[in-house]
Amino acid sequence: MKNLFLLSVLFYPLAFVYAQREDDNIVITNKEESYTFFIDKNTVCIKEKASTDYLCTKMNASIPVIEMYDIHSTIDKISVKADNKPKPRYSLYISDDIFYSDAKICYFDLHFSKKDRTAAVQLEKTYRDPRYFSTIYFSEPLFVQQKTVTIRIPDWMNAELVEKNMGDNIQKDVAVDEKKHARIYTYRVKDEAAMKTEKNMPGKSYIYPHVLVLSKSATVNNAKVSYFEKLSDQYNWYRAIVEQVNNDQAIIRAQAEEITKNSRTPLEKIQAIYAWVQENIRYIAFEDGIAGFKPDNAQEVLRKKYGDCKGMANLVKSLLEAEGFDARLSWIGTNHIAYDYSTPSLVVDNHMICTLFYDEQTYYLDPTVKYMALGEYPQTIQGRQVMIADGDRFILNRIPVFPPAFNIDSLHCEYSIDDNRMIGKAVRTCKGESKQLILNLLNQTRKDKLDTALKEFLAGGRLQNEVYDVEMTGNHSQATAATIRYSIKNQTGIQSYGNELYIELDNDPASAGREIDALKRTNDIQFPYRYHDLATIVLNIPSGYKVSSLPQSLEIVRDGYRMSIQYEQSKEKILYRKEITISSLVLKKSDFNTWNSDMKALKKALLQQITLIK
Repeated sequence: MKNLFLLSVLFYPLAFVYAQREDDNIVITNKEESYTFFIDKNTVCIKEKASTDYLCTKMNASIPVIEMYDIHSTIDKISVKADNKPKPRYSLYISDDIFYSDAKICYFDLHFSKKDRTAAVQLEKTYRDPRYFSTIYFSEPLFVQQKTVTIRIPDWMNAELVEKNMGDNIQKDVAVDEKKHARIYTYRVKDEAAMKTEKNMPGKSYIYPHVLVLSKSATVNNAKVSYFEKLSDQYNWYRAIVEQVNNDQAIIRAQAEEITKNSRTPLEKIQAIYAWVQENIRYIAFEDGIAGFKPDNAQEVLRKKYGDCKGMANLVKSLLEAEGFDARLSWIGTNHIAYDYSTPSLVVDNHMICTLFYDEQTYYLDPTVKYMALGEYPQTIQGRQVMIADGDRFILNRIPVFPPAFNIDSLHCEYSIDDNRMIGKAVRTCKGESKQLILNLLNQTRKDKLDTALKEFLAGGRLQNEVYDVEMTGNHSQATAATIRYSIKNQTGIQSYGNELYIELDNDPASAGREIDALKRTNDIQFPYRYHDLATIVLNIPSGYKVSSLPQSLEIVRDGYRMSIQYEQSKEKILYRKEITISSLVLKKSDFNTWNSDMKALKKALLQQITLIK
């Protein structure tokens, strides 16, 4: 597990191998870290010892240091030598005023009064269940000049180390301690870059050098203790936990009957139950690293009106079962995680959903996603392996992957020109993740500001443009599309000089996207989802005018994206069509310069104007 890391990079860190950077003010000069398996009262435990030396290389600074623990681990000892002589504090981990009862933190600030001041932290920690001791990362939140990680595995412990993202700056040695009957794995790390938080970056397991510790079994007092030798062991462990859930069938049955009382068909019952949980139960996320795997009782989620993914999945499953449907709890890892179920470990999944078998079809229900209809799946779980409960066995399936058009954001608008204003009627349709995005934004807007916010959104943020007669349909969870019809007076898209009119049809030049600072950005970019943006705009040429010039069309085709702008004239109309398709989720750092060049070309094309002459 990661030791002594900064809160600001707790969940989305980044590491690359390169020399110390100009802005690396506080560095780790040396860190000695060891992990040893031992037996305490017939229980296999792991003792962690870490000694970390810090140096201030430039100017005075303070940094927060945090160590997390939970009901399966303890911080046994911690000592700090620093200018400010900090005293470690212990508390529950809190996020948005919600207590995560099985996650706790030890934290303090290290202060460096001036350049060349040093600090040292020593830590001892015990993991009391090998299942929860799963990952050792070699990167730190600060630049590391050198680090040694030692893992001692006695002969009575059957554990495997799986190395991930290892760089040339990490050297490995394996030795055997004949006296203590143990294998000793030593990793020596030199010049490892600091972790860095960046927006829209892949999950840490795709990037950091680390070791997966796969605890399979142990021999304790001549008896075998099994952990996760194979995937069925992991499933049986999950199953034993969920069997402890005590759902009150009478309460659930009554609620299911109330929800489905107006449903005419079995499919309508399914949709009604799914929608009810999506719309009435608030999702409270438990972050990576939280130790709890047991869902809350369904009646408790009903009572509290909130739950985590496990509690919400259990509630949906229980309501569907009360109506006679075949619904199962299912475990899955989102695309934030680099692993799948080929590696039996608790780190391979971080989410729970409900799988429904109905009418020879399989549906995956994720009620934590508020505006996804039955049969639609968020990008975070598309293509991911899912482990479905099946009594004594389990079923391994894979969530379908949808094309970019699943997340279409489509605009159709027709303009006429009246008194140097563009008067138009428009229809905007959003599906999939695009629908989820816009409805979530509207849902988070105060009701008294909702109408204004929606009109500003449709006007492209240009206050001079007037949007009116707005009608919206599909603004609920089980709609396959959200459709907005409106009228618009576009005053920013037209300019008049003498006998000429200069017209800019696209009301959303921001769709060009942003250029990337290729020098500062250190990591690939991961788009939230694949998408297809489409704008079709028709301009009726006013009487007495003719087209003097049309902007040039643009076509950009790359492996991961396509961008196109087309202008056509047909009799008394001009047709403008813009398409932007992102088909690959990841934009590699090696492609940043190409992307920037394409963004400049797209932005230039979007700013071109049609010229009409009298």
